[in-house]
Amino acid sequence: MNKAERPAATAGTTFKEWLVRVQFSLLRRLLATLPPADRARVQSAFTQQFLTETHTVETPAGAISFVLLGRTSAGRATTILTKQPATIRWIDGFRPDGVFWDIGANVGVYSLYAARRGIAHVVAFEPAAINYFLLAANCEANGLEACIDSLLLGVGEDRAMAHLEVSQFASAKSFSFRSHPERTHTSRQPALVLSIDRLVDEFGLRCPTYIKIDTPGMSEAVITGGQRTFQTGGVREIHMELRESKAGQRITRMLERCGFTLASRDVHGGTSDVTFARQD
Repeated sequence: MNKAERPAATAGTTFKEWLVRVQFSLLRRLLATLPPADRARVQSAFTQQFLTETHTVETPAGAISFVLLGRTSAGRATTILTKQPATIRWIDGFRPDGVFWDIGANVGVYSLYAARRGIAHVVAFEPAAINYFLLAANCEANGLEACIDSLLLGVGEDRAMAHLEVSQFASAKSFSFRSHPERTHTSRQPALVLSIDRLVDEFGLRCPTYIKIDTPGMSEAVITGGQRTFQTGGVREIHMELRESKAGQRITRMLERCGFTLASRDVHGGTSDVTFARQD
């Protein structure tokens, strides 16, 4: 490779990062010289090797290993304690005999942390196929399949077949069921959506003690679909991202009617991580 063909170093790039890019570029050039069948075998071998070599992060709950597939999945792993510290503090306060529902689990960062904390049972919901693969793989990598049920499922107002704006080549990204002109994900993936009430009443899932909701554009629908369950008294706390908007006000009123009050608010940017707790 001559100088003109080398990947250019950008501002903030360390020499080690630049060297890795050069080596990766060389590897791609070498692969391109192989016959298609040989290239496929070598490429698949490299992919399998990289997937099985997990990245381990030390946390107050213990070591958690992550399967890496793309830059964003690495970011999810390395920022587990810093991206949403209010969520980590909330999980630290769980009672061991509780049941945690992680709605919009992505690759399972908070499900894994809660399981490592020793909570009795976790149910992780993720409708995007690419993220669900990493969620299930992370559970397997940490030996937590027995205490985390991972479901390829969306949670909403009732029962529906919806379409998720998603790219299966954009692992660990956040996706939405609602179209947005600024999003670049043009591919659509069908996904089954069920409400909290149906999951408990008809499918026999254990009533959650704690619920985390991270569902862009769907939070109000999730709350609407859980009204019966919320009124039974089994749900103790609900943690979610909430905007100062009409939808946010409607969510607050619905939860207040079910016996919840705003217990904490952590403001970041134009949104807040809030926790609603049942009044005793």
